[in-house]
This record gives sequence, structure tokens and C-alpha cells, in this order.
Amino acid sequence: MKIQFAAFVLLIFLLASDGIVYCGNQVEYNIQIDNEGSAIWTIIQVLESNFSYSVIETFYGNLTKLVENVENKTGREMSAWIEEINIIPQDNYILVKYILHWKNFSKIENSKIIVGDIFQVENFFSEFYGDGVVYLTYPSEYGVETVSPKPDEKDDTHQTLKWFSAERFSTQTPNIIFTRKTSTSEFLEFLQQNMIPIVSLVMIASGSSILFYLLKRQKRAKRVAMEPEFPIIPEMESDEEKIVRTLKSAGGNLYQSQIVEQCKFSKAKTSQLLKFMEKKGVIKRYKKGRDKIVTLIKEVGEVK
Repeated sequence: MKIQFAAFVLLIFLLASDGIVYCGNQVEYNIQIDNEGSAIWTIIQVLESNFSYSVIETFYGNLTKLVENVENKTGREMSAWIEEINIIPQDNYILVKYILHWKNFSKIENSKIIVGDIFQVENFFSEFYGDGVVYLTYPSEYGVETVSPKPDEKDDTHQTLKWFSAERFSTQTPNIIFTRKTSTSEFLEFLQQNMIPIVSLVMIASGSSILFYLLKRQKRAKRVAMEPEFPIIPEMESDEEKIVRTLKSAGGNLYQSQIVEQCKFSKAKTSQLLKFMEKKGVIKRYKKGRDKIVTLIKEVGEVK
């Protein structure tokens, strides 16, 4: 155990610190823990009577005794030193601000910072200035896993826990565990802290998608309505089908000259078509005088 009084600085100011208004006999304990488990203590004491430098000597002696008792209680080697003392005169009181560094203030186990065992020393805060408000600030890379006793206030934004009574806090066997955040927990914390703007963006995006779909659907319906309807054009009739249809409409028999006239073919084309159809067995021709009689043998649907 080492107690150092190095870097002891005595400063006197004429104005209140940070614009905070204090009343007489008030004490605040601000404990800021770092990643290595050490802590910076800022103790603010308000004295109604005139200040005596013997108060500083008393504080130093009490700190020496307290750290020795804590080291024996926890079995953990520690060291503490006062870095700065500010004395701030006011109209009706004196404000004294102590800043001290406490090495190995808390335990480190894997990815956890465990706080609480030092407060199990009897009359812990009495060795300082008795009952008062306790602020415990933890590193931003960590989150609260367990906290007992339950804090009176919790500020997640500033990573701070607050108890209104130091004496009540220390007598309830404090056990506070901070766990290093993983990528998932950091992402979930980000979602939690930004839930309102994220939900707003999702709603805006969803609304835009719905609006785009409706506009696209409306545009498509308008385009379909504007497209003209064209009559269905029947498939083109082949020359053979035309001859078959003409024969069928005449009862199955026509002179070859009549087919030329009704189908509007030339004599040569008609002769070639009939010759080809006769070979396929669709028609049969019989010579009659200078003309020929053409007889339909197969139905129209059978002509390929």
C-alpha cells in the first residue's frame, strides 16, 4: 500500500466552481472509473465555518488509514495520492474540492469491472466527510450488468449512477458489475438511443415505397386504358384452302373454269394447284368437253 502526497496543489478561487450553488455541510463524492479499474475521486465539501488548514492534514491522515484498511480487507494491493485541492471562498461558506487518484480501486475479471468490495470496510465514508451524494461514472466502452443497491438515478447518456446517501449505499453491501460492450450490444444500444429517428425514417421510407407503388400502378392503368384495341386478324387462308372452301360452298363439284373465276387465280396457277391437290387425294378431276369437273374428296379440316 502506498499513499502519496505528490502533486499536491493548493489553489484559492473567488468564484464558485462550475456555477454550482451549494449550501452548508454538503458533501459530494464523484467517482470516475477507468478501463484499468482505477478511479479518480472528486470530493466536494462545503464548510459553514472558517476554513482551517488542519482539515487538509486530517483528510490526508484519514485517507492513509482508509486505504490501508481497504487493502487488508480486499487483499488487493493499492495506492492512492492527492492530485489537487481547491479552496473556494464564498459569502457564507467555504467550498473545498479534493481530487485524488486511487489505483486498483475495483477488480478486473476478463471483460468485467467489479466495484463494491472496498465499501465493505466499516464506516468507509466516515473516514472522509460522512454522508453525502455518491456519483459513480463508468467507461463508455462498458455497460451496466449488475447494480446493487439500486441507484436513485441513472444517466445512461453520461454513464453515471447516483445514490442520494453514501452511508445507506455502503451499508447495503454494494456489488456493481460493468461488462465491456460487444458489437451487438453497441448496435442494440444505438438502436435504443436512436429509436425515434430510426422509426421515423422507416415510416418515411415505407410511405415513399407505397406512394411509388400506387403511382406506378396508376400510371400502368392509365397506359392500358389509352392503348387502342385492334381487331383480331384471322390467319391468312392458303390457296389450297381457298379452293377447298369454294368447292364445299358449291356442294363439292365445280368446273375448273368456275374455280378460276371464283378464286381469282390464273388458269395456269389453278391448273398447277389442282394437279398438286389431286396427287394428295384432296380432289378428283374428270374431263368433260373442253373443261374439267373438279370434285372434293376430303373435308377442309383434313387438308394440311
